[in-house]
Amino acid sequence: MIPFLNLPVKIVKLFDSNASPGEVAAGVCLGMLMGFIPLNGPMAVLLFVCFFLFKINRLATMLVLPVFKLLYILGVYRFTDLLGGILLINTDFLTFFWRLLTHTPVVALLDLNNTLVTGGLALSAVLCFPVYVLSIKGIIVIREKYFYRIKNSKFVQWFKKIPIISKLLAVIGRFRGAE
Repeated sequence: MIPFLNLPVKIVKLFDSNASPGEVAAGVCLGMLMGFIPLNGPMAVLLFVCFFLFKINRLATMLVLPVFKLLYILGVYRFTDLLGGILLINTDFLTFFWRLLTHTPVVALLDLNNTLVTGGLALSAVLCFPVYVLSIKGIIVIREKYFYRIKNSKFVQWFKKIPIISKLLAVIGRFRGAE
């Protein structure tokens, strides 16, 4: 199937999943982090490893990463470069911190001396809390509207009345209650 035609199905899966709103919001924040830094360095590899290690909604990350990367390409990179230059070059009281950080054996490999990487991380750190909170509130509102429509549809009511489906739903309900 053509990938862009499959996008609505993925979005519906995101709202229909059992992932908590916090997991979805964490996925959105990781997508923002990956979107606001260049994806050709060691920091991107580290964030990609975080993609697999932490309990986040990976679908949310994959859906919002292109949005934030598009914003980055359309001009946010200029701001991150400026912010990184201010943090790395123009702020004298941080000189010792950056010297210590860039001379630490493993951390030195993360390209933190690159203004685009440092600025992107700083911008993402500032935006992380508001994006997290807005994502949680948004997913809750969308899920409530989405589930209300589906739960009360005639098709779902008819489908639940089928004997084998009702027995299967009862088994699933008992299994979830045991967790």
